[in-house]
Amino acid sequence: MVPYTILYEDADILIANKLSPLPVQSDKSGDKSLQELLREELCARAGASDADVSGDRAAGACLEAAHRIDRRASGAVLFAKTHIALSTLEAAFRDKRIEKEYLACVEREPEPTEGRLEHKLAWDKRRNVVRALRPDSVSGKSALLEYRVSGRSDNYFFVSVNLITGRHHQVRAQLAAIGSPIRGDLKYGARRSSPSGLIMLHARRMALAQPRTDARVEVFAPFPEAEPLWAAADDRG
Repeated sequence: MVPYTILYEDADILIANKLSPLPVQSDKSGDKSLQELLREELCARAGASDADVSGDRAAGACLEAAHRIDRRASGAVLFAKTHIALSTLEAAFRDKRIEKEYLACVEREPEPTEGRLEHKLAWDKRRNVVRALRPDSVSGKSALLEYRVSGRSDNYFFVSVNLITGRHHQVRAQLAAIGSPIRGDLKYGARRSSPSGLIMLHARRMALAQPRTDARVEVFAPFPEAEPLWAAADDRG
């Protein structure tokens, strides 16, 4: 399985398409992360020695993820190649000036087929999942998204999701809460896992202002070839 491809790169930013179940940044699993793989590629391009890979002199040493997607999700991930770019991108995410659209393949068609979901999300430590609670709950963090059914196969439905907030496991928990778990997502109620190790949640489109020039940058992330069911989705999700 190809772990990633690069969708866009300039002197300030890099957008990668994560195609395998690996973490965006290092975690307690000890598995190599997307960020580490990209740093290694940038260093190799520049001819940096192994001793320089983690040093300031190495090309890619400043590469940092500006956000994350779930380990078992796929799609577009934005990285900063300079400290100034990272600060600018973090501010853009806080101010909701970066557009992110996801496509999810779910086991049951949402009713209605288009709408807005609002919950409070709370981490359930015992079950190691995020619980989607009523929006008037006293605990949890507010979570908002907009969705619409954009396609279907014989047994599944494709749902386009526009995130208004960006919470841990948000799309997974909120879709599961309305009875539409994502294909392959056993943690949130799917019937079976996927052989690829991925769930069918894909960060399909990203659009932003280039942090130094303010030029518009927009990318569409191709679907993972390891999951042939994506072929049933519309070309633009």
